[in-house]
Amino acid sequence: MKLKKEVWASIEKSVLCWLATISADNSPNVSPKEVFTYWRDDHLIIANIASPQSAKNIKQNSSVCVSFIDVFVQKGYKINGQAQVLYADADLYHEMRASLLEITQGKYPFQSIICIRVEKISPIMAPSYFLYPEISEQDRIASAKKTYGV
Repeated sequence: MKLKKEVWASIEKSVLCWLATISADNSPNVSPKEVFTYWRDDHLIIANIASPQSAKNIKQNSSVCVSFIDVFVQKGYKINGQAQVLYADADLYHEMRASLLEITQGKYPFQSIICIRVEKISPIMAPSYFLYPEISEQDRIASAKKTYGV
């Protein structure tokens, strides 16, 4: 499934994403990821900075879910797909690594990349959008900035 430009824009505005994996004993694991981006038009890539459990889980069960939101707008996306952990000897690793290095500027070392082939995309919205549809997006942003002291 292809990522649309609005999903790309949301990824670029999001500071963190959350990667959900499942262990061999079916225990869920959710882990924040700071360095991530889209790759080509149908993959999400994540720098594996300090996530041995996520990598282990992916090797046992490749089904994952990633979510990310713009905290000010309180909207984002949930992406389901199949993941693999790639190392330097994998095809296209260095091309993907270059995209992630643009984000890290070399400040965050990583030895592998979690590459997710997108299968399903769902929008995420704060419940207040449904409870209070009359509130403008500008007012939501102002409220969030006040809440976060920005």
